[in-house]
Amino acid sequence: MLKRRFSLYRQKTPPLSLKIFEDATTFKAAIDSKNNQYGLSRIVSTFDYLHKKDNKTYIVDEEGINMPWNSTQNNVTWAESPNSIKEVGSIYTVQGFDLNYVGVVLGPSVSYDEDKDELVIDPSKYKDTGAFISRTDLTPEKNQEIKEEIILNSINVLMKRGIHGLYIYATDPKLRKRLVELKRGKRS
Repeated sequence: MLKRRFSLYRQKTPPLSLKIFEDATTFKAAIDSKNNQYGLSRIVSTFDYLHKKDNKTYIVDEEGINMPWNSTQNNVTWAESPNSIKEVGSIYTVQGFDLNYVGVVLGPSVSYDEDKDELVIDPSKYKDTGAFISRTDLTPEKNQEIKEEIILNSINVLMKRGIHGLYIYATDPKLRKRLVELKRGKRS
């Protein structure tokens, strides 16, 4: 048994890959393919879609990804459940957990300003309001800055889950277009 497990870990895997996707269907198919090939490949998302712990199904990006948020299962970590390939994980389901390939959905709170050529973080579109505690001793601007940092930190965690690959799909068309341009080496 131990020799067999060791040989699985010694499978030849390609070098770390970064891919940007222009459409949700190809993105989902790529993660599914990597899961079939290497196992432990999952889609995760910024917390930009409604999700409650009330045993109801909540969908991530109905127009594109159109998959349910992670379900809660007892005694099994989300990523290790065979059914989790058909679900989208959050920072709470993958924090501290390594995957072979991770597909990250950048939801509506992550956008792009074409005029300034800058990433835009909009905390008003982030659904994990429990992550935000506005402090009365700080200015509204400082509270906004802290909220933006929380979102950026969560993206950082999500993007570091894949050992062999990071696949990105942005729901914002402007951001998706810019990421594709950057991947192709185009400067504006």
